[in-house]
Amino acid sequence: MTRSRAVGGLTAPLALTAGLAAARVAAVPALTDPLGGLLPAGVHLVAPPLYLLLAPLFTLWDGVSMLSMSRLHGFLVGAGLLYLAWRSGRLALPSGRQVRLGRELRVLALSLVGFALFIALGLLWHRPMLALAGAGPNFVVTDFHSHTNASHDVRGTAMSRFDTRANLAWHRRAGFDAVFVTDHNTVAALRPEPAPPQLCPGIEVSAWQAHIVLLGDSLPVDRAPYSRDWSGLATLLRISDSAYGARSLASLPEYERNHWGRLDRLVSAGLDGFEIVNASPKANELSRVRRDSVIALARRTGRFVVGVSDHHGWGATSMVWNLVPVPDWRRAPEQLCARVLDRLRSGFGSVRILERHRLRPDSAWPSWLTPLGVTWETWRSMSGALTLSWLAWTWGLALLRRRLRPPAPRPR
Repeated sequence: MTRSRAVGGLTAPLALTAGLAAARVAAVPALTDPLGGLLPAGVHLVAPPLYLLLAPLFTLWDGVSMLSMSRLHGFLVGAGLLYLAWRSGRLALPSGRQVRLGRELRVLALSLVGFALFIALGLLWHRPMLALAGAGPNFVVTDFHSHTNASHDVRGTAMSRFDTRANLAWHRRAGFDAVFVTDHNTVAALRPEPAPPQLCPGIEVSAWQAHIVLLGDSLPVDRAPYSRDWSGLATLLRISDSAYGARSLASLPEYERNHWGRLDRLVSAGLDGFEIVNASPKANELSRVRRDSVIALARRTGRFVVGVSDHHGWGATSMVWNLVPVPDWRRAPEQLCARVLDRLRSGFGSVRILERHRLRPDSAWPSWLTPLGVTWETWRSMSGALTLSWLAWTWGLALLRRRLRPPAPRPR
């Protein structure tokens, strides 16, 4: 085997190893509080055995799942450009100067199939997932906004079997203690389930140019009076407590898109809180500058802020958790939902938000380099065990490839 052939076969694993080492030097915490607070001692993410074993796949699935919609578009464009760069780069090699159309078409077909499988499995497989652990007995790990197949935008999709039980199972795997099921304009899915996490009642009301999540009472809501104009929306915010016994929460992206210039008016009308982190791709576009301005408004007016999954059944990546202080709540789990809602009455600071590190829409990475950006940001926030799994796969596949490669012909 010639020296160039030996070194050339190690270029990719050496580059990946260098990148992983650089990411460890530039490492960042996997979890942060968008309000700037310190994480409670002992809180961490737990990786199931299969997640750890297949870390290159699972961590990339997570990284892509946490992209905003604009970043997802960049990911698709960037993946195409990287493929073109890869195949064009091979033309510079002596072995690639004679392009064989049939071979290139086979490589293209296999690449498209592999990419499609990566996306399809990431969307459809309710695989093992990272879970939050270590919150302790005095914090309730809560999700304030999630859906089932009772919602119109779940029922008619490939997630049509994502019922209340499936919703709670997804949250159980992610480490949640309490889940508010807040389907669009219906409370049909609010059926008691014996297994944890605790199901808490709610509804997402499609009001005038806004989605208002009502946390509390399971009464049906006729949205018609609240969806006609500003007056109707203001009425809903004003009476949400007295009529429905609920805390009102402004959902992303509607309040950013339609009411950004009148957030103060929403508060004056009676709004109780804001989502500042939403894991749905279309709602994950809020920049850090805008997020901080909402936090400042909530702090000034005493409104609570939360992060939500807005989960509709797709994939298996939790991006955000809320820690609600409820002392010794496990002694009376049947009172859990009421105690969480009562805590929200304290307004700003009543909830601790923990969000995962990810490639944000306002990152300095250009859109067309999103595939590289999401890989880098994923590497930076990985644990040491996940990094070792990446290295094991990198070098294991490289050595296997070298072993299976036919020997170079001997010179005559």
